[in-house]
Amino acid sequence: MENDSEEIHKTNQNKGEKDEIKYKREIFTKRKDEEFCVELFGSDGEEGIEVINIETGKPYEDINDIKKSKSFSKADTIILLIKPQKILKISIKSKGCARPSIINHTPRSANVFQNGCLKDDLGYLDMLAKEYIDKRKEGTICEDVEIGKLYSYQDEDIKKSLIKLLIYFIFKGTGSKISQHECNAVLIINKNGSLSFILCETEQEKESYVQTIIEKSVISFRKKGMPKNTTEKCMPWVYVNKDKDCGSIHVRL
Repeated sequence: MENDSEEIHKTNQNKGEKDEIKYKREIFTKRKDEEFCVELFGSDGEEGIEVINIETGKPYEDINDIKKSKSFSKADTIILLIKPQKILKISIKSKGCARPSIINHTPRSANVFQNGCLKDDLGYLDMLAKEYIDKRKEGTICEDVEIGKLYSYQDEDIKKSLIKLLIYFIFKGTGSKISQHECNAVLIINKNGSLSFILCETEQEKESYVQTIIEKSVISFRKKGMPKNTTEKCMPWVYVNKDKDCGSIHVRL
């Protein structure tokens, strides 16, 4: 079995993935530390916590069993608050290096846009993409641009669709399907190593959280994640850069 440092320092993992493992293990080691649990989770943490293995549904017993969560899971870790017997399904985002990803390279042809819960928002997202492409051609923006700096963001219908987009990808699912493990909370690893916990159990809490991050979140359309052959369904989001079709939406916190 790999030891604690071997898993964290695998060369094929980025800084965010390493931080995910590191801090899940830190929370595990401090699960009975009442001061730590209360500082992070409030009074619900007074009797400590258990860190639950997503795969088995049982509390971890060995720190070396704690690995990176699978990509299909929106929750990176599950915490049981012992006092209220409340389950927290937490998405972990590290600000320790590059901006953490919210939407990871998803083309317009993805099921969620064509047949899923965002299909009715596609027209408004197309309007945002058109502005992005026009400004890229004009040279007035680079590949990455803050959402709040696009004038189409000021349109109420487009903004509502963007909020739905971020709520879905942060808490609920991927381009292909709803996650088996949706999340109801976010844990931010700040640059100084401190932790910020945001509970988002209700739809209103999810929307309120997204409202706090949306303007500064960075959007781009990229080659990565595009199908081998670009289809008509992809085209409204495609910006051609050096003969490459860049049409997969990518958003970072």
